[in-house]
Amino acid sequence: MSCSKENTIKSQDSASTLSFRSKNNIEKVSDTFNNGDTILNVNYETGTFDSGISGVTATHASAADAAYMVNPANNGSNYAIAHKIVYGDTAYNSDGNIRSESDAVAIQSARFFPGDERRYEFSVLLKDWTPWVSGSTYETTIYQLKVSGNSTSGSGVPLQFRTARNAMRLRYEGSNTLKDILSDLRPYINQWLNFRVDVLWADDNTGYMKTYMKLPGQSSYTLVDEKTNFRTFAGNVSVGNVGYIKWGVYVTQSPLTRIAYHDNLRIIKLPL
Repeated sequence: MSCSKENTIKSQDSASTLSFRSKNNIEKVSDTFNNGDTILNVNYETGTFDSGISGVTATHASAADAAYMVNPANNGSNYAIAHKIVYGDTAYNSDGNIRSESDAVAIQSARFFPGDERRYEFSVLLKDWTPWVSGSTYETTIYQLKVSGNSTSGSGVPLQFRTARNAMRLRYEGSNTLKDILSDLRPYINQWLNFRVDVLWADDNTGYMKTYMKLPGQSSYTLVDEKTNFRTFAGNVSVGNVGYIKWGVYVTQSPLTRIAYHDNLRIIKLPL
C-alpha cells in the first residue's frame, strides 16, 4: 500500500532470523497503555515537522526534499514524515555522512540515562525500497537509540534498526552483535511496520532490552529479540553523554535512493 498523494514541504530545520516454529515460544503483547505514562508522542497530526513539539527536528540535510510531510499517511493518520537520501548527492549529507534524520535530543524529558526504564515505539514504511539482488549489503539505518559523544569521550549506539540485504536487522552497540528479526522484508515494502522496544538503561550488566514487532494484519506485538543482564547505556554521563532517539534514513550504497516514512513515535515511562 503506497501513499497516493505527497505534499512536499521544504525542511525548516536549520541546522538469526525470527522463527515461528512454536506459538508457545512467541510472546504476544497488548497495544494498550496508560496515556499518563507517555513522555513523548510524535504523531505529526499538526502537519508540521515538529508535530507541534518544540525541540523535535526534521533534518540537517540541505536538500529541499530531505524531509517532507506525507498526506494522507494511509495508516489511520492524516500525516507522517518522510526522509530521503540519494547516494553521492552532497545535498543529502549531514554530520559527515549521507543521512536525513529527525531527533528529539533537545527535549530533556525525552533523553535517557542509566536507571531510566522506557518503552520506545515507532511505525515505518519503506517507500519503493529497492530489493537486494547481489553485491553490496545495501544497509540503511531507519531508527536509532543513540548516545551522544563529545570531545573527551566517545559513545555508542545502543540499538539500530537497519535494513541489510532483504532483512530487517537489529544492530547493538559494538556492531558485531546482530539479529535479523525479519528475514525477508520485500513483501512489506510500502506497508506500515510497527516496532516497540522496552529498555532498562544501565551502564553495567544489569539492564535489559526487549524488541517487539507487529506486521501488517497482526493485532498485537510479538517479542522478536531479548537481551537481559546487559549493558544498555553506551556512554559516560559524567562527561556529558546523553541518550536520545533518531529516526529517518542513514547511509546507502550506490546507486540507491532511499525514502522512509515514520509516524507514531512514542516514549513511554515504564513500568506502566
